[in-house]
Amino acid sequence: MTDTPALYGGTPVRDQPMGYGSQTIEQRDKDAVLDGLDGNYISRGPTVEAFEEAMADYIGVDHAVATTSGTTALQLVGAAMDIGPGDEIVTTPLTFVASTYPACHQGAKPVFADIDPETRTLDPAAVRDAITPETVALLPMHYGGHPCDIEELLAIADEHDLQVIWDCCHALGTEYEGEQIGAQRDVATFSFHPVKNITTGEGGMVVTDDDDLAAELERLRSFDMNYDVPGHEDEPWYQISEGLGYNFNITDFQAALGYEQLDRIEEFKRRRQEITARYDQAFTDIPGLETPVVDDGVDPMFHLYAAEITAKFGCSRKEFVNAMHAEDIYVQVHYVPLHYHTYFQSEYGYERGQYPNTETVYDRLVSLPLYPAMDDEDVEDVVRAVKRLHDYHTDSVRAE
Repeated sequence: MTDTPALYGGTPVRDQPMGYGSQTIEQRDKDAVLDGLDGNYISRGPTVEAFEEAMADYIGVDHAVATTSGTTALQLVGAAMDIGPGDEIVTTPLTFVASTYPACHQGAKPVFADIDPETRTLDPAAVRDAITPETVALLPMHYGGHPCDIEELLAIADEHDLQVIWDCCHALGTEYEGEQIGAQRDVATFSFHPVKNITTGEGGMVVTDDDDLAAELERLRSFDMNYDVPGHEDEPWYQISEGLGYNFNITDFQAALGYEQLDRIEEFKRRRQEITARYDQAFTDIPGLETPVVDDGVDPMFHLYAAEITAKFGCSRKEFVNAMHAEDIYVQVHYVPLHYHTYFQSEYGYERGQYPNTETVYDRLVSLPLYPAMDDEDVEDVVRAVKRLHDYHTDSVRAE
């Protein structure tokens, strides 16, 4: 193998493709799913309840309500909190589109506030500027697994009597000041997509200490059906829908997978931290490659290893991504800012140029592979590919 990057004629670092994220499935996971399929319930049943209880215990909250995805978890929260037309929710433009769904699906408006370029999470000062009399909630997203400025955002919510919906879909397993992410009021959502920190294939969870909100979430998740109306004891078939709900019920065999995955979350966390530490060490002396920050009081379980490629690296972010793909290492970019999307421009009037911190960070972001199933050789392939690309451009400049 030469030191010439594959994009410029060299041999790829790998002969098998590797993505930025992937599930980590072992035999015990498969056995749990098969046991679930052999049970009396394959839709929502007792294993879902067991998974919810385990999740609530892990986070340290009173209630956990499982749903079909992190997206439907967010949508369900918007409905359960009775958000509606005329309301506004302040959130980040550097996120996946689903973070806006508690507003959009309820006829409310997502209001974007710029980010802190260090953590890539909501900037509290920008949040203050975005609040109006119509604001009913804040929706911070813990980008990549690093927490937002939790204390400051809660203080802002208190000042303006706002609810806080924490988008924790990147952050299961992260601790902030010794407390699990998701335990902060008022409500938090998680995703169990295959690239997330644990998986159920597709699935999500809402967690809260609010008894009334939890009851509403449970009802709306299942058609807004009242299964315990007066007379139910004598007529056990009698149940009525009391509103416009959803079928966001997760299956028992998905929950069986989630239960096994949650049992190994500390193992997954250690491996993610080992990979992150190796990247940090390998890239510390490479100009133009900025690694993720970790604030004091944070014990992260990073979902993403999101680095930034600046001019000092020697090539653009676009060239970096294409060069890594040529090495069979399929890095990704998270995310195209929401105010770039056609929907948010046409529906709400957003335009490019409105959120300079977000746009500067976006232009440089790239997510390198990070998942527990990576072995040490996989990690070294990523390091080698990055270094050979940097060295190639450095040598090219010298040759000129």
